[in-house]
Amino acid sequence: MKIYVVRPGDTVDAIAASQEVTSQSIIYDNQLVYPYPLAVGQALLLTESSDNGREAVPSYSAYTGGYAYPFISRWVLEQTLPYLSSLFIFSYGFTTDGELIPPQLDDTFMITMAKSYGTAPILTLTPFGPDGQFSNYLITRVVNSETAKQRLIEELTIQIQERGFEGVDIDFEYILPEDKIPFADFVREVRTAVNALGYPVSVALAPKTSDTQTGLLYEGKDYRLLGEAADYVLLMTYEWGYTYCHIRYQ
Repeated sequence: MKIYVVRPGDTVDAIAASQEVTSQSIIYDNQLVYPYPLAVGQALLLTESSDNGREAVPSYSAYTGGYAYPFISRWVLEQTLPYLSSLFIFSYGFTTDGELIPPQLDDTFMITMAKSYGTAPILTLTPFGPDGQFSNYLITRVVNSETAKQRLIEELTIQIQERGFEGVDIDFEYILPEDKIPFADFVREVRTAVNALGYPVSVALAPKTSDTQTGLLYEGKDYRLLGEAADYVLLMTYEWGYTYCHIRYQ
């Protein structure tokens, strides 16, 4: 394995010939898109040895997941599910009274397909308001109301048992600073209920660089409390580069 830096006049075929690897391996390893344009100074990963055998690369186990809406193409699911540990079905909302609101489109086929590939279908819970945006008003009303909170947790467990979900992902954004502890308590209570059914609970977090970082994406999330409350967390690292890329920490 080595890194090749693109020079003026380079093409995929020319690099392959000079470095004694195949064009296909360069395209695949670097996720190049036809017609495979290259930029001078671009770093390419080369992972074939000169005898055309694959160079040994250290292996490790990894947990992979992907978010998907019910309007996703079945073909895309078929191509993707073999490589996913979990499919996060996006998304279930709720009212200020804690009533669970399913997606407008039927997601049954997603649950069925995920299970057929050995992938865990995960119910994704989001506080979307009538405008389709994250609503901290909804969050405040539910996490600070014992009645609404317990109703929502009960309806979540019913969905899991009746629909065949294998976990819950809590994706709340723009949480108010004063709801930091109530939100962590909510995550903990959801985990207790869902763990009792044998399934995990995750929580999606904006990537903070310090506990004092300002901004609505950060101030309402206490990493220590949420790390203790959930089975694992998903860091929404698309702010660092590639859109919709997540890293899992357990």
